[in-house]
Amino acid sequence: MQLARMIALVAAASTLLVACGGPETANGPNATSGALKGDDALIAAAQKISDAIGGCAPADATAESKVVGLEAGAIVMIACSQGSAFSSHRIFIARASAAPRLLSLPDYNASGWFASDLAPMAELDAGTGVLTTLRKTGGKDGCGSEGRYLWDGAQFVLQEMRWQSCDDPSLKGPPFPVIWPTQLGAAVDPNGATPAP
Repeated sequence: MQLARMIALVAAASTLLVACGGPETANGPNATSGALKGDDALIAAAQKISDAIGGCAPADATAESKVVGLEAGAIVMIACSQGSAFSSHRIFIARASAAPRLLSLPDYNASGWFASDLAPMAELDAGTGVLTTLRKTGGKDGCGSEGRYLWDGAQFVLQEMRWQSCDDPSLKGPPFPVIWPTQLGAAVDPNGATPAP
């Protein structure tokens, strides 16, 4: 049932993009070899938005753009690369009735909370709607941030943030120490103290 809805959504989005002058397929370096024709159209539409925003270096061979179906739409992950051993993605939500929309995520570093439109080392589980990220800081494996976010139908809501300062002499991560929520076993209130993107 969910597969049939996803196929219908991708077909509708592809038709919409073609009718509006959008490409039917993506032939660039970010086109995925096993992608559906509609996936290529969604990737091309999101890539066009990402290119207009700027700040996203062309992806290298380690990163691939892809489309992940969720129950109320599709998540388009546009590959960005910022280093030889580090890849990131820009995350878009695509629905049949609108152009892809860029999402931002709350993240943390030594300066505090910030909103990022780049999801480092992003992994998305379509079955659970859980997105995980890993940002290594300063080229060191023992410091940076790890985020876990849950799709709520409109955005990815922060469930847990881990962080380790590069100045900490006991660099052990990942996994890094939990900084949010700060109490183990604390319930996450998406309308309460969740850091906003």
